[in-house]
Amino acid sequence: MKKSHENWNDYLTESTDYPEELYQATDRLELRIRKEKRKKRLLFSSIPTTAAALLFVILMNTSVVFARTMADIPILSKISELVMYNESLKSAVENRNIQYVNLKAENGDLELKLPYVIADSKNLVLFLEIPENLELSENERYHINIDHLRDLSTDDFIASGFLSFSGSYTKGQDPLLSVSMEFVDRNLPGYPEVKELPKEFTLSLSLTRYSNEDQYLQRPLSIDSFQFDLTLDEFRKPVTYPLNEEIIIEGQKILFKEMVSYPVRSEITFEFSEENDADMNLRLSLLEDGIKTSLGSYAYLSQTVDGTKTETIHIRSDYFDPPKSRSISIDRYTIIREEEREIRVDLDARTLTPETEGIELTDVERMDGELIFTFKTSERYPYSPFAFISDQGHNVEILKEAYRSTDTEQFHLYHIEDGDYEELEFLLSSGPEYTLEEPILIPIPVGN
Repeated sequence: MKKSHENWNDYLTESTDYPEELYQATDRLELRIRKEKRKKRLLFSSIPTTAAALLFVILMNTSVVFARTMADIPILSKISELVMYNESLKSAVENRNIQYVNLKAENGDLELKLPYVIADSKNLVLFLEIPENLELSENERYHINIDHLRDLSTDDFIASGFLSFSGSYTKGQDPLLSVSMEFVDRNLPGYPEVKELPKEFTLSLSLTRYSNEDQYLQRPLSIDSFQFDLTLDEFRKPVTYPLNEEIIIEGQKILFKEMVSYPVRSEITFEFSEENDADMNLRLSLLEDGIKTSLGSYAYLSQTVDGTKTETIHIRSDYFDPPKSRSISIDRYTIIREEEREIRVDLDARTLTPETEGIELTDVERMDGELIFTFKTSERYPYSPFAFISDQGHNVEILKEAYRSTDTEQFHLYHIEDGDYEELEFLLSSGPEYTLEEPILIPIPVGN
C-alpha cells in the first residue's frame, strides 16, 4: 500500500495541466478557506495558504477520487462537491449565486441529495443527485417534479402560482440534474399572486418512474416522495437595464424598453405602439456568443393595458458559464390587419369573406350533433388560426380542435354544436408568419 506522501505525489503528477483561470480564483478560494474555523493543518500544515488553495483547486479539478475523498471532510466538502459536479472551475470557486445546503432526504432505502441551490425572489433552481441504488431498466426513466412548498413563516402551502421545470433521468445518465421553479407574473390569468419565494420553507418533490413506451406520461410505475427543509440566504436584488431600442416592421412600431436581471433569469419587456394599425407577434431567438437558440413559447407573457400591448420574455441564465455577449434576434413575425381579423363563413355557399390568402375552407360536415369545419392552411400558418367563433355577435363554444397534416398540406378542424346557422364569424388569433430577410438584433446586457 502506498504511503500518504506517495499518494500526494501521484496527485501532483496528475495535475500538471490546468487552466489559467485558476490563478484568478486562488484569492477567492483562500478567503473561503479562511472562513472555516478549523485549522489548516488537516492537509496543509507545511504549505503557505495561497499555495495550498491553488494546489487544492488543481487537484479538485483533475482528480475525481481526490474530490470524493475531500467531500468526506466537513471543512472542504462544500467546495469539493461543486467541483466534482461541474467542469467549470471558475463557476465552482467564483459563482456568487450558489447557496450550499448539503441536504439529504430519505424514502425507504432511497436517499436523494440536494448539494446546492441557486435562488432569487422569483426563482429556485435545485441541483439534485439521484440515489445510487435507484432501480431502473433500459426501457424506463424517472421524472423529478416540484409538488409544492410550505412557507415555514406562515405555514401556508404554495401549490400553484409557479411554473415547474422537471428533470428527467435515464439509466447511465450523470446522476446530477437540475429542477427549477419560476413564479409567474401577478397578471397571468388563472394563477394566484405569489409575491416572492419564501426564505424558509419545506420543499416537496416526487420521483416518478415511467415506461419509455408511455409517451404522454399517463401511467406511473412508481412514485417516491421526498422533503427538504431549506433556509435561504438573503436574495440578491434584481438589476434593471434600460434598452430603449425602437424597431419598425411593416409600419408597426415596437419599443424594447428594459431588461430586469435576476440571478436565475432575465425579463425583457417590449411594447407595441398605440399608433399601430395591426396586431403583430414576434418570433424571437437568443444569440449568445454567436450561438442562436429559439425562445420557446413558455418564455412569453402578454398583457394589454390602456390599449397598449406589452410582452415580457423570460430568458434562463447560464449560471456556470455566462456568455460574453448576448442579443435578442427578431427572426419572424405574424401580423393581422384589423380589417382582416373577422372572416365570415357562409355555410350554404361554403365561402369566406373576405378571401384570406393562405386559408381555404375545404369541408363542412354534420356528425353526431356537431358541425365540423375543416380549413386548409399554407405553411405561413404554423399555429391554429382561429380561437373564437361567433354567431351574430354571440360566442359559439369550440368543443374540440384537431390538426392533421401531409407532406405538403396542413388542416385545422373545429367542432361546434350543430345549430341553425346561416353565417358564422371566425376571428383570426394567429396571422400568417413571415421570415425577415435579415434578422434584427437587439443587444442586451449579459445579466446579473
